[in-house]
Amino acid sequence: MNYLKYCILGLIQGLTEFLPVSSSGHLAIFKKLLGDATFGSLGLTYDILLHLATLIAVFVVFYKDVWELICGFFGLIRDIFKGQLDLKKNIYQRFVVMIIVASVPAALVGFALGDVIEEAFTKYLILVGITLLLTGILLLVSDRIVVGNVDIENIKFKNALIPGLFQAAAIVPGLSRSGSTITGALFAGCKREFAVKFSFLMSIPVVLGSALVDIMHLASGEGSALLVGPSIAGMIVAAIVGFLSIKFMLKLIAKSKLHYFAYYCFGVGLFVIIWQIFR
Repeated sequence: MNYLKYCILGLIQGLTEFLPVSSSGHLAIFKKLLGDATFGSLGLTYDILLHLATLIAVFVVFYKDVWELICGFFGLIRDIFKGQLDLKKNIYQRFVVMIIVASVPAALVGFALGDVIEEAFTKYLILVGITLLLTGILLLVSDRIVVGNVDIENIKFKNALIPGLFQAAAIVPGLSRSGSTITGALFAGCKREFAVKFSFLMSIPVVLGSALVDIMHLASGEGSALLVGPSIAGMIVAAIVGFLSIKFMLKLIAKSKLHYFAYYCFGVGLFVIIWQIFR
Protein backbone atom coordinates (compact mmCIF):
# COMPACT_ATOMS: atom_id res chain seq x y z
CA MET A 1 0.00 0.00 0.00
CA ASN A 2 2.86 2.39 0.79
CA TYR A 3 4.40 1.83 -2.64
CA LEU A 4 1.04 2.44 -4.32
CA LYS A 5 0.44 5.66 -2.37
CA TYR A 6 3.87 7.08 -3.16
CA CYS A 7 3.71 6.04 -6.83
CA ILE A 8 0.26 7.58 -7.31
CA LEU A 9 1.59 10.97 -6.23
CA GLY A 10 4.66 10.44 -8.43
CA LEU A 11 2.39 9.72 -11.40
CA ILE A 12 0.26 12.82 -10.77
CA GLN A 13 3.34 15.00 -10.34
CA GLY A 14 5.03 13.67 -13.48
CA LEU A 15 1.91 14.12 -15.62
CA THR A 16 0.69 17.48 -14.40
CA GLU A 17 4.02 19.26 -13.85
CA PHE A 18 4.60 19.59 -17.59
CA LEU A 19 1.18 19.13 -19.16
CA PRO A 20 -0.69 22.46 -18.99
CA VAL A 21 -3.25 21.38 -16.40
CA SER A 22 -1.68 22.57 -13.09
CA SER A 23 0.17 20.09 -10.89
CA SER A 24 -0.57 22.02 -7.69
CA GLY A 25 -4.27 22.14 -8.53
CA HIS A 26 -4.46 18.42 -9.29
CA LEU A 27 -2.55 17.45 -6.16
CA ALA A 28 -4.91 19.57 -4.06
CA ILE A 29 -7.98 17.98 -5.72
CA PHE A 30 -6.61 14.45 -5.50
CA LYS A 31 -5.70 14.74 -1.83
CA LYS A 32 -9.14 16.12 -1.04
CA LEU A 33 -10.92 13.39 -3.01
CA LEU A 34 -9.06 10.63 -1.21
CA GLY A 35 -9.10 12.38 2.14
CA ASP A 36 -6.33 14.68 3.34
CA ALA A 37 -5.20 12.13 5.91
CA THR A 38 -4.40 9.62 3.17
CA PHE A 39 -1.45 11.63 1.87
CA GLY A 40 -0.97 14.12 4.67
CA SER A 41 1.52 11.85 6.41
CA LEU A 42 3.92 12.19 3.47
CA GLY A 43 4.46 15.83 4.35
CA LEU A 44 6.78 18.42 2.89
CA THR A 45 9.75 16.11 2.45
CA TYR A 46 8.13 14.06 -0.29
CA ASP A 47 6.90 17.18 -2.10
CA ILE A 48 10.52 18.30 -2.42
CA LEU A 49 11.65 14.90 -3.69
CA LEU A 50 8.90 14.78 -6.33
CA HIS A 51 9.72 18.26 -7.65
CA LEU A 52 13.41 17.38 -7.84
CA ALA A 53 12.49 14.15 -9.66
CA THR A 54 10.57 16.02 -12.37
CA LEU A 55 13.42 18.51 -12.59
CA ILE A 56 15.65 15.57 -13.55
CA ALA A 57 13.33 15.01 -16.52
CA VAL A 58 14.01 18.59 -17.68
CA PHE A 59 17.76 17.99 -17.39
CA VAL A 60 17.54 14.78 -19.44
CA VAL A 61 15.37 16.15 -22.26
CA PHE A 62 17.28 19.43 -22.58
CA TYR A 63 20.68 18.16 -21.48
CA LYS A 64 22.55 20.04 -24.22
CA ASP A 65 20.89 23.35 -23.32
CA VAL A 66 21.33 22.74 -19.59
CA TRP A 67 25.04 22.07 -20.04
CA GLU A 68 25.45 25.21 -22.16
CA LEU A 69 23.53 27.20 -19.55
CA ILE A 70 25.81 25.94 -16.77
CA CYS A 71 28.86 26.89 -18.81
CA GLY A 72 27.24 30.20 -19.70
CA PHE A 73 26.50 30.95 -16.04
CA PHE A 74 30.09 30.47 -14.90
CA GLY A 75 31.37 32.25 -18.00
CA LEU A 76 29.04 35.14 -17.15
CA ILE A 77 30.52 35.44 -13.66
CA ARG A 78 34.06 35.25 -15.08
CA ASP A 79 33.44 37.95 -17.68
CA ILE A 80 31.77 40.23 -15.11
CA PHE A 81 34.85 40.11 -12.86
CA LYS A 82 37.15 40.59 -15.84
CA GLY A 83 35.08 43.48 -17.17
CA GLN A 84 34.64 41.67 -20.50
CA LEU A 85 30.88 41.05 -20.43
CA ASP A 86 29.32 41.02 -23.90
CA LEU A 87 25.86 39.46 -23.99
CA LYS A 88 25.58 39.99 -27.74
CA LYS A 89 28.60 37.77 -28.33
CA ASN A 90 27.69 34.75 -26.19
CA ILE A 91 24.20 33.35 -26.82
CA TYR A 92 23.99 31.19 -23.72
CA GLN A 93 25.33 33.85 -21.39
CA ARG A 94 22.51 36.07 -22.63
CA PHE A 95 20.05 33.22 -22.24
CA VAL A 96 21.16 32.76 -18.60
CA VAL A 97 20.37 36.42 -17.98
CA MET A 98 16.98 36.05 -19.66
CA ILE A 99 16.09 33.06 -17.47
CA ILE A 100 17.08 35.07 -14.39
CA VAL A 101 14.90 37.97 -15.58
CA ALA A 102 12.00 35.57 -16.13
CA SER A 103 12.45 34.06 -12.65
CA VAL A 104 12.49 37.29 -10.63
CA PRO A 105 8.70 38.00 -10.67
CA ALA A 106 7.85 34.50 -9.42
CA ALA A 107 10.52 34.72 -6.73
CA LEU A 108 9.12 38.03 -5.47
CA VAL A 109 5.49 36.88 -5.49
CA GLY A 110 6.38 33.53 -3.93
CA PHE A 111 8.38 35.16 -1.16
CA ALA A 112 5.70 37.73 -0.38
CA LEU A 113 2.49 35.77 -0.87
CA GLY A 114 3.35 32.09 -1.42
CA ASP A 115 2.24 30.78 1.98
CA VAL A 116 -0.92 32.92 2.01
CA ILE A 117 -1.96 31.75 -1.47
CA GLU A 118 -1.29 28.09 -0.71
CA GLU A 119 -3.26 28.22 2.55
CA ALA A 120 -6.24 29.97 0.92
CA PHE A 121 -6.48 27.55 -2.01
CA THR A 122 -6.02 24.52 0.22
CA LYS A 123 -8.83 25.70 2.49
CA TYR A 124 -11.19 26.81 -0.30
CA LEU A 125 -10.89 24.24 -3.08
CA ILE A 126 -13.53 26.04 -5.15
CA LEU A 127 -10.84 28.62 -5.95
CA VAL A 128 -8.85 25.86 -7.69
CA GLY A 129 -11.89 25.13 -9.85
CA ILE A 130 -12.10 28.79 -10.86
CA THR A 131 -8.40 29.04 -11.72
CA LEU A 132 -8.61 25.82 -13.76
CA LEU A 133 -11.27 27.56 -15.87
CA LEU A 134 -8.82 30.46 -16.33
CA THR A 135 -6.14 27.96 -17.40
CA GLY A 136 -8.56 26.61 -20.01
CA ILE A 137 -9.13 30.10 -21.38
CA LEU A 138 -5.37 30.70 -21.55
CA LEU A 139 -4.86 27.50 -23.52
CA LEU A 140 -7.59 28.39 -26.01
CA VAL A 141 -5.97 31.78 -26.51
CA SER A 142 -2.49 30.27 -26.92
CA ASP A 143 -3.51 28.29 -30.00
CA ARG A 144 -4.71 31.49 -31.67
CA ILE A 145 -1.64 33.63 -31.08
CA VAL A 146 0.27 34.61 -34.21
CA VAL A 147 3.66 32.87 -34.03
CA GLY A 148 6.66 35.19 -33.69
CA ASN A 149 10.31 34.67 -34.63
CA VAL A 150 12.02 34.96 -31.22
CA ASP A 151 14.32 32.11 -30.22
CA ILE A 152 17.48 31.59 -28.21
CA GLU A 153 19.57 33.63 -30.63
CA ASN A 154 17.55 36.86 -30.56
CA ILE A 155 15.61 36.82 -27.28
CA LYS A 156 15.49 40.18 -25.50
CA PHE A 157 14.55 41.39 -22.02
CA LYS A 158 10.90 42.06 -22.90
CA ASN A 159 10.59 38.57 -24.40
CA ALA A 160 11.76 37.11 -21.07
CA LEU A 161 9.85 39.40 -18.72
CA ILE A 162 6.38 38.68 -20.14
CA PRO A 163 6.47 34.88 -19.56
CA GLY A 164 8.14 35.67 -16.23
CA LEU A 165 5.07 37.66 -15.18
CA PHE A 166 2.82 34.79 -16.32
CA GLN A 167 4.95 32.42 -14.23
CA ALA A 168 4.50 34.66 -11.18
CA ALA A 169 0.71 34.50 -11.64
CA ALA A 170 0.92 30.70 -11.91
CA ILE A 171 1.97 30.45 -8.27
CA VAL A 172 -1.79 30.34 -7.74
CA PRO A 173 -2.88 26.64 -7.59
CA GLY A 174 -5.01 25.66 -10.56
CA LEU A 175 -3.30 28.13 -12.88
CA SER A 176 -0.91 25.95 -14.87
CA ARG A 177 2.72 27.08 -14.75
CA SER A 178 3.63 25.46 -18.07
CA GLY A 179 0.41 26.60 -19.75
CA SER A 180 0.84 30.14 -18.44
CA THR A 181 4.51 30.49 -19.35
CA ILE A 182 4.07 28.95 -22.81
CA THR A 183 1.19 31.38 -23.48
CA GLY A 184 3.27 34.25 -22.11
CA ALA A 185 6.21 33.31 -24.32
CA LEU A 186 3.93 33.16 -27.37
CA PHE A 187 2.53 36.59 -26.46
CA ALA A 188 6.14 37.78 -26.28
CA GLY A 189 6.72 36.69 -29.88
CA CYS A 190 8.54 33.39 -29.33
CA LYS A 191 8.48 30.53 -31.79
CA ARG A 192 6.27 27.69 -30.58
CA GLU A 193 9.04 25.13 -30.05
CA PHE A 194 11.19 27.71 -28.27
CA ALA A 195 8.24 28.77 -26.10
CA VAL A 196 8.02 25.23 -24.70
CA LYS A 197 11.78 24.96 -24.21
CA PHE A 198 11.94 28.36 -22.51
CA SER A 199 8.97 27.44 -20.31
CA PHE A 200 10.63 24.30 -19.00
CA LEU A 201 14.14 25.75 -18.67
CA MET A 202 12.88 28.79 -16.76
CA SER A 203 11.30 26.38 -14.27
CA ILE A 204 14.76 25.27 -13.10
CA PRO A 205 15.59 28.24 -10.83
CA VAL A 206 11.98 28.39 -9.58
CA VAL A 207 11.92 24.70 -8.61
CA LEU A 208 15.39 24.85 -7.07
CA GLY A 209 14.51 28.02 -5.17
CA SER A 210 11.26 26.52 -3.93
CA ALA A 211 13.08 23.35 -2.86
CA LEU A 212 15.61 25.46 -0.95
CA VAL A 213 12.83 27.25 0.92
CA ASP A 214 11.16 23.92 1.70
CA ILE A 215 14.46 22.50 2.95
CA MET A 216 14.71 25.47 5.29
CA HIS A 217 11.25 24.58 6.58
CA LEU A 218 12.43 21.03 7.12
CA ALA A 219 15.35 22.33 9.15
CA SER A 220 12.83 24.06 11.41
CA GLY A 221 11.13 20.72 12.12
CA GLU A 222 8.25 20.74 9.58
CA GLY A 223 9.34 17.59 7.77
CA SER A 224 8.22 14.01 8.12
CA ALA A 225 9.87 10.62 8.06
CA LEU A 226 9.58 8.81 4.73
CA LEU A 227 9.99 5.20 3.70
CA VAL A 228 13.11 4.99 1.52
CA GLY A 229 11.90 2.28 -0.89
CA PRO A 230 8.48 3.82 -1.68
CA SER A 231 10.03 7.30 -1.92
CA ILE A 232 12.55 6.15 -4.52
CA ALA A 233 9.82 4.30 -6.42
CA GLY A 234 7.62 7.42 -6.48
CA MET A 235 10.53 9.59 -7.65
CA ILE A 236 11.31 7.17 -10.48
CA VAL A 237 7.67 7.22 -11.59
CA ALA A 238 7.63 11.04 -11.46
CA ALA A 239 10.87 11.34 -13.46
CA ILE A 240 9.87 8.83 -16.17
CA VAL A 241 6.35 10.19 -16.59
CA GLY A 242 7.71 13.74 -16.54
CA PHE A 243 10.17 12.86 -19.33
CA LEU A 244 7.34 11.43 -21.46
CA SER A 245 5.14 14.46 -20.71
CA ILE A 246 7.80 16.88 -21.94
CA LYS A 247 8.30 14.90 -25.13
CA PHE A 248 4.55 14.87 -25.69
CA MET A 249 4.28 18.63 -25.13
CA LEU A 250 7.06 19.37 -27.61
CA LYS A 251 5.11 17.53 -30.31
CA LEU A 252 1.75 18.97 -29.32
CA ILE A 253 2.77 22.64 -29.25
CA ALA A 254 4.11 22.40 -32.81
CA LYS A 255 0.63 21.37 -33.97
CA SER A 256 -1.19 24.13 -32.02
CA LYS A 257 -3.38 21.65 -30.15
CA LEU A 258 -3.27 22.93 -26.58
CA HIS A 259 -7.03 23.50 -26.83
CA TYR A 260 -7.52 19.80 -26.04
CA PHE A 261 -6.17 20.50 -22.56
CA ALA A 262 -8.41 23.57 -22.37
CA TYR A 263 -11.50 21.38 -22.59
CA TYR A 264 -10.06 19.09 -19.94
CA CYS A 265 -9.42 22.05 -17.60
CA PHE A 266 -12.97 23.32 -18.18
CA GLY A 267 -14.35 19.90 -17.26
CA VAL A 268 -12.27 19.46 -14.12
CA GLY A 269 -12.80 23.07 -13.08
CA LEU A 270 -16.59 22.80 -13.38
CA PHE A 271 -16.53 19.49 -11.52
CA VAL A 272 -14.61 21.02 -8.60
CA ILE A 273 -16.89 24.08 -8.44
CA ILE A 274 -20.09 21.99 -8.48
CA TRP A 275 -18.59 19.51 -6.01
CA GLN A 276 -17.67 22.25 -3.56
CA ILE A 277 -21.02 24.03 -3.86
CA PHE A 278 -23.18 20.95 -3.27
CA ARG A 279 -20.99 18.88 -0.95
